[in-house]
Amino acid sequence: MPELTDHFIVSYLIETSGDLREASERIAREETTGKWVGKGEPTELFKKSQGTVVEIQELGKGKGIAKCAFPLINFLEDEDPFTAFWLFATGGPAFEFRDIEWVKILDFEFPEKMLRRFPGPKFGLKGMKELVGIGDDDLLLGMFVKPCAGLTVEEVAERCKEAAIAGVDIVSDDEKMANPDYCPLEEKVKAVKEAIKEAERKVLYFAHITTSPDKIRERAYRAIEAGADGLMIHILASGFHSLSILARDENINVPIYVESGGRSIYDRLPNWGLASSAFAKLVRLLGGDGLQTGVVGGYLRPDVETAKEMTKVLREPLNGIKDCAPAIAGGLKPSNLPDNLAVFGIDVLAFAGVGILSHPLGTKAGVKAMRQSAEAFRLGIPLEEYAKEHEELRLTL
Repeated sequence: MPELTDHFIVSYLIETSGDLREASERIAREETTGKWVGKGEPTELFKKSQGTVVEIQELGKGKGIAKCAFPLINFLEDEDPFTAFWLFATGGPAFEFRDIEWVKILDFEFPEKMLRRFPGPKFGLKGMKELVGIGDDDLLLGMFVKPCAGLTVEEVAERCKEAAIAGVDIVSDDEKMANPDYCPLEEKVKAVKEAIKEAERKVLYFAHITTSPDKIRERAYRAIEAGADGLMIHILASGFHSLSILARDENINVPIYVESGGRSIYDRLPNWGLASSAFAKLVRLLGGDGLQTGVVGGYLRPDVETAKEMTKVLREPLNGIKDCAPAIAGGLKPSNLPDNLAVFGIDVLAFAGVGILSHPLGTKAGVKAMRQSAEAFRLGIPLEEYAKEHEELRLTL
């Protein structure tokens, strides 16, 4: 097996109508050198440059998990490591062969000298809690402004003010709030920051800055100069490198929340694409301080195991790289918050939108209901019982 110091390793789930080992070796070969076509025997450099299969776990006829090692000598030492990973793991014909019907990247392992070239998160969950001024055992609660689009600057600011006064720690644009002419970035940020002063406590505002990679840094500067305490980026719309650009910039010293809507393009099928856990690891390495992982009992496709796998890779030790906060978002509300805390623990970023804003008594009551739900969980009291003496929770239930 090649030394991991000289290679990175990608784990592929492969299903083929042919021979599993031959299919695995073809992927490793064709994602690097291809076949030798020179005169005579292959050169030593060619041999060193070719990918190899280091392990195969058979799962059935023509199906298994192959670990393929890719040599680091094939790209520049100072090249962006994500570029190298994407180019050699997926940039060739691995997903195109006629007789290899299904391929999915499950995981990857990078050597230390490759890992240290990733920026990683600047804050993580602990850092964001410190910015707000809450303890490690407190729930970090955020609210997405809803509706997703179609709001004026004044309407955004009013919703943020009510939520901040009621007790959220973070208010954030939603991923569809893309700074159109009717709600421009700087004007909106300034209005929100002025409005949340009425909370008389530290509340962070995350401004959505998704744009093309060539403009992402400039937009981030504009948001921060206007007063944004954090940034929100849709990584699939702006591109993976946009996140890295922000995280590497020493002048951008605010948390970056990563929206992952659309990742099911890669991971909807169990045997095709890119596993969400591998996606989550990339987001962490590229510098995301928080990433949406999913909600138990939300309105999106329920996949608790996937969310648990994503949460694991966002938290586990990784060469000294900070954690990335798992964000339970996508239908979070007082009625399902305890279920989510039971599965994912308190070390999460709990983000609700409609679950707060749709409360019959308004936004402030919606935030109170979320806090009451969290307290019921902490005390081990069933929601229905706790709600008997807490009006906001009772009404939302």
